[in-house]
Parts: sequence; C-alpha cells; structure tokens
Amino acid sequence: MTIDMLIPPQSFNPCPKNPTTHTVQQMVLRFLSFLFVLSVLMGFMAVTAQASRMFPAPEREPLPAIMTEAESAPDLTLETEEVEPEDPIKIEMLDWSRSVLADYIEELNDGLDSFFVESIFDDDAIDDKSSGSNGRVFFKTRRVRGEGVDYQSGINLKLALPQTNNQLKLLIETDEDDDEIKESDALGTVDNVTYSTALRVLIQQSEHWNTNLDNGIRWEGEPVPFTRIRARRTDYYDTWRSRFNQTVFWRSNIGWGENTRYSAIRPIDIRRSYRFALGASYLLNDDFFELNNSYGIFDELDDLQVLYYSFTIKGDTDGIEKINRYTTAISYRRKVYRNFVLAELVPEVSWPRDRNFEPTPALTFKLDIIFGPD
Repeated sequence: MTIDMLIPPQSFNPCPKNPTTHTVQQMVLRFLSFLFVLSVLMGFMAVTAQASRMFPAPEREPLPAIMTEAESAPDLTLETEEVEPEDPIKIEMLDWSRSVLADYIEELNDGLDSFFVESIFDDDAIDDKSSGSNGRVFFKTRRVRGEGVDYQSGINLKLALPQTNNQLKLLIETDEDDDEIKESDALGTVDNVTYSTALRVLIQQSEHWNTNLDNGIRWEGEPVPFTRIRARRTDYYDTWRSRFNQTVFWRSNIGWGENTRYSAIRPIDIRRSYRFALGASYLLNDDFFELNNSYGIFDELDDLQVLYYSFTIKGDTDGIEKINRYTTAISYRRKVYRNFVLAELVPEVSWPRDRNFEPTPALTFKLDIIFGPD
C-alpha cells in the first residue's frame, strides 16, 4: 500500500509531488519533536528541583543515621571540656573573693578592729581580745577654738580574779564621758577625774552573745553605788559584721537609765571599710533621749597606721526633736610601739547649736597604752 492509495479520490492530485517540499517538512517535524522532548525533560528537571526544595528532609535524614556514635561522642566530649571547666573556675574565683573578704573581716575583728577601730569607741574590744586581765592607760589633750586647752588622763583595768575561770573580774575605770571638769594643768588630770570600782560577773559568753552584771561604787566626791547589766550581740551577714549593745543601769544620784548602740562594718575593698553607728541614751528622771549617729570610712594605710574619716550628728528629744551638733573629723591612728602603744591625732570641725552652728575647729591628741590582749 502506498500513500497514494490512502488519499481519497477527490483529493487526488494528478501533479507529481515536489521532493524539496517533502524534505523541508521532515526537517520541521524532527525539530518540533526535539523541542517537545527537550521541554519534557526540562519540565521534569524543574519539578524535581522544586520537590527537593519543598521536601529537603528526606535527603538529609540519612546523614544523622549515617553518623556513628564515635563521630557524635567527641562532640559531646568537647562540649563537656569547654563548658564544665568554666563553672568551677567561676565558682572557685567567687569563693576565693568571698573568702578573702571573710578573712579580712575576721582579721579586722581580731586585729585592726581591736586596736585601731573598736578600741576607738569602746574598751569592750580589748576585753574581747583578752582571755584574762587587760587594761588601758590613756592621756588626752584637746583644744577647741575659743576655749582653753583641756587635759585628761586615766586608767581602765579589768583584773580577772584567780580560780574563777574569768567568771569574776575586778573593774577599775575612769569615766571619760561624764567627766565635765576641764583641766588646764596636765599634771593635775589625775586628781580631777571620776573613778569607779566594781565587781563584774560574767553571765553568758558565746560566739554571738556576751552578757555581764556589774555592781560597784563611783567616786564622785562621795560614794555613789551603781549597778548595771550589759548585753552585746555580734552577727555576721555575708560581708557585714554588726554589733548591738544594750546597757541598763541604776545610780543612786541619777536613778535608772539605759544606753543603746548599734554599729556595723563592711569592707569596701582589701584596704578600706565602711562603718555606721546609731546610739541612744535615756534617763528616766530626765525623760528624754540623747541621740547620735555617725558614718565613717576606715583607710588602712599599712600595718602600722590607719585613717578614719567620719561625720557625726547629735541631737535630743528634750521638748522637741532637734539636732544639737554636726561634726566632721579625720582621725589618724598609729601604732607607736608594737601592738599596745597607740597614738591618735584628730583634727575636726563642728557646728554646735549653742554657737548658732558656726564652724568651730578643734584638735585632739590621744595616747593609749593597751595591755592584756592575747
């Protein structure tokens, strides 16, 4: 069968076919077929690429499965080596810094605090350092602008009685605070002072508490019997060390009274410390409080000397609550001989109410001989 036989009779063309036209038609058909196949392949590749972008997980899932435990374990080990050593280092450094501050507070309490700091304000610090008898001999001179020079000297002794295991002590004290007599003669200071003798009974002594009872006589021209009970508590809060002192007393000439003090000290750095203190005293017959508060910074220059910058406010509630004096001072305290001969020089400026708060400079020199601390 030929092509001519498939053509209907009505389309029969008696003219012979042009060979050139037939060749061109074949070439066009082959080119169109090639374009069709190419477009199909390109479409398939495009669909495959789109599918790989839309569904990346099926291609990446085998990778973790192919990784062996030996390949994954080192990553965990490396993380452990990088992370775990950092925390102990940080904790160790933190513990070290806290330990340094804690040791500094203990050193401040046991060493600098006893001789340079607390002994400035209270002889109890000397008593805390001693396991037996102790004492302090002092000489002080003070000059206030517009007033004469004042001299004062005295002795404070705490003698542990034998066979009492420090439960009983004999006290011989000079009352520095209540001695209002101004002595312009340095050699006459021994005569114009108020002494007291008492027997101290230790009620409780522990890490935090120290309580004792004193009964004795004050020699103020005539004997003045007195009794007092003291309680002191010491606490440590992180880097703070605080002390609370409460004293209740009775004297035959003035009646009942009390004295309350609270102080706290905290290191600022390895050399400086911050201290603040609050105080109140009350006499039942007077029926008003005398108040004071102070703020200061200790600067330990070296093992032999220290500076204390302070600001103090004093007032009372007599009639109305009022402030009676502002004082700013710089105390220079130095060990003159070993740990028991101390000298102190205090220049200060105060603004007292009785002088209409006019600035009043003053200069104080003090020499202490401390003995007994272990």
